[in-house]
Amino acid sequence: MVDQISLMANTHRWTIKHYADEIDETLNSWKAKLPGTGSTVEMQQAKEKGLIIKTMIEQLGADVTYKEIKDLDRKQKLKLAIACKIPMDELEATFNSFQQMDIMHRILRYRKGQGTALPTDEVGLKMAMQTDGMKVMTREEKADMKKMFEQHQKNQLKRAA
Repeated sequence: MVDQISLMANTHRWTIKHYADEIDETLNSWKAKLPGTGSTVEMQQAKEKGLIIKTMIEQLGADVTYKEIKDLDRKQKLKLAIACKIPMDELEATFNSFQQMDIMHRILRYRKGQGTALPTDEVGLKMAMQTDGMKVMTREEKADMKKMFEQHQKNQLKRAA
C-alpha cells in the first residue's frame, strides 16, 4: 500500500492506465491467491471492473484522464457502454470509481506539495481524504459526492428493510 500511495503522490497525471494497473494489482495480490478469496464478491467486482477498464482503454486510449471522461457527451458514453457490453449505470459506476481514485491522487499530490506526511495505511488514507478532500475537490465534485453519499444511504436502508 505504501508503494501505491507513493506512486500516486509522485505521478503528475492520473490516467485510466494507472487505474487499470491498480485493479490488476488487486487481482494479482497475494490475498487474491488464497483459497476461497477468488470467488468473493469484491474479487468478482474487481474482475468485472478490470474488463470494463480494459475496453475503455481500447476505445479511449491509455492516457485519458477523469476530466476527459467526464467531458464525454451522452452519445459517446452510450457508444462506450455498448463497446463494454454493460448498461449505462454500470459505466457511470465505473466512472465514479475512477473519479474517486483521481480525487485520491490529487489529495496525495496536495499533501506532498504541502510537505505533509503521506499516509501509510488505509486508515491514514481515509483520514487524509477527510482532512484534505475538500481542499482539492471542485464544487461540482463536492455536489456529486453528496449525491453519491445520499444514494449510498438509501441503498443501505433498502438492504436493512
